[in-house]
Amino acid sequence: MRAPDWRYAAEQAAAWLYPRRCPFCGAVLGIDAVQGSVCPQCVEEEERLTHNPPRLPGTEHTFYALNSGLAAYYYSGKVQEAILLCKRGFHPWYARELADRMAVRIWGATPPDRPGRRPKNELFRDMPLYQCIVPVPPHQPLPGVPGLPLLLARRLGILLGIPVETPLYAVRGTAVQKDLTRQQRMQNARKAYACRTDADFGGKRVLLVDDIITTGATVSACAMLLLKAGAVEVTAAAVAASEELPKDKRTSTEKCK
Repeated sequence: MRAPDWRYAAEQAAAWLYPRRCPFCGAVLGIDAVQGSVCPQCVEEEERLTHNPPRLPGTEHTFYALNSGLAAYYYSGKVQEAILLCKRGFHPWYARELADRMAVRIWGATPPDRPGRRPKNELFRDMPLYQCIVPVPPHQPLPGVPGLPLLLARRLGILLGIPVETPLYAVRGTAVQKDLTRQQRMQNARKAYACRTDADFGGKRVLLVDDIITTGATVSACAMLLLKAGAVEVTAAAVAASEELPKDKRTSTEKCK
């Protein structure tokens, strides 16, 4: 007999007191929520910005040390707004919903039938693709606010049944990635992060989680550190990827830019 999942029971109880909200607009999710986590008004926009297939092309990013890069969405529109609200600490609960959408969009988890329930992924239960999840540490953390990658990793750890480890940390004094060119990002990222000396990932396949993948410099640098710590394979996954939107996904405003 399987032991009761008290954490899941607590989530169900909390859903009655604190209704789940659409991560793309903040609306309270009702019985008409699509796949249990998207309000009807945001379905079209969520579908438009879905990165399908989730595997990121090498033509848009510069990867090294990575097995592959994955993203659920393009970094634009309401997806961009949701990530920024969560990163700045105003809506940290969005991380739970965004991680749920990652599980559905990237790994094909079965979406819940109503708000408050979890996506289900039987593939990971019988044949896990990774042995652990590692979040990318924030370069400029806000006091008292967990970084978005850590919040995503914690939720994905619950959904996929994989432990979360936090061996990486940002090195102070290095430049902020968003202020640099592609080439500068690659060089800066190699010295912007470090791994604890006692970290041991011997023989493990690692899922590296970030909020946004832009050039690929950050996830590649972090992946190299994990490989040096013994990992045999590192796959990076993010909520969104910063890429040029395909023409068929652009709005009339975006086409004019």
